[in-house]
Amino acid sequence: MLTNHNYQPIGENWDQDVLDCCTTTPDDPTCIECCYDTWQSELKVVTKKYNIATETANQLQKKLTFITDRRNKYRKWLDELNNAQDLALDICNQLELIAVQSDKIWYNSCKAVDAIEILFCMIRDFFMQVDLLKTQYDELQNCITSNTDPSLVKGQGILKSLDDYKAKLDAVIKLRDEIITNIITAIKISNLIRNSISTKDCNYDSYDPCADNPTPCVDGENSFYGFKTVICEWYNAFACDVPCNDSSTTQGPPTASAMKQSDDTATDDCGDDNCELIPTFDFPICNNSYKDCVQKWLTADETMYTDLVAQLQKANKQKEALTACKNSLDKAIKAVDPKLRCN
Repeated sequence: MLTNHNYQPIGENWDQDVLDCCTTTPDDPTCIECCYDTWQSELKVVTKKYNIATETANQLQKKLTFITDRRNKYRKWLDELNNAQDLALDICNQLELIAVQSDKIWYNSCKAVDAIEILFCMIRDFFMQVDLLKTQYDELQNCITSNTDPSLVKGQGILKSLDDYKAKLDAVIKLRDEIITNIITAIKISNLIRNSISTKDCNYDSYDPCADNPTPCVDGENSFYGFKTVICEWYNAFACDVPCNDSSTTQGPPTASAMKQSDDTATDDCGDDNCELIPTFDFPICNNSYKDCVQKWLTADETMYTDLVAQLQKANKQKEALTACKNSLDKAIKAVDPKLRCN
């Protein structure tokens, strides 16, 4: 047995009741099929529900479009802030490298200053010895001049050797001023190089050029000037030594209570209750309060987007069901409309 209710063929005069009701004046209000009034009433109710469902779906669609656009903007802003953080990190790495190399240049320039000063002392000592030799030569020459020995002939013998020695001694003395001037200039330039890198004193005990993981921009409370100071000012301005907080990392979708608490926090911290111009940026960007606000707004919009999609799907299903019901009633009413059936 395929079905509990066997098929029964419809009778030939199944619509006789309707035909009997038809007269030559179909507009007669007494000539109405038994279901016509009921279906008309149902159609009014269904039409009203359909209009409400349609308006609800339209409003949800508009709200979803707005939330989607705003969510995409927040997402784009957050991506740009993350890209800015990555670029700032690259800058920090370069600044740290330059600062480390600046320390090494400063260290080498200190050594160069020491070496040039030692060379200056050696040159000064050398010319002091030359001056002593010149004094001894003058004393010897005075002694020869005072001696009337006829064997001492000018330009011959020992006197000729003394003349040659005098000429070479004068040549060395003549270079003294130029050499001293150059060595003093070298000392000046070496000190300028050192001071241009950093005015920090050459304390070799406080710096190890071979140390691992140096912190070149930590100089305590002392103030120094020079190229390295400029680099470290930028390094500190970018807050390169400040780590990112764990709270800035994005986690999974929040619960309803957490979302409400997040909204309250966002209203307190990210609202427009103060007169300050926003956004205001500070480094590192990963810890920036405005970035946290954008993250909260994005999380809230993503949650709202998910809820709106579910509500819209439900509203569209209800709208489609009411549309089918409304169309069925329209067809049924037209099928039993006396004006159409009695013609």
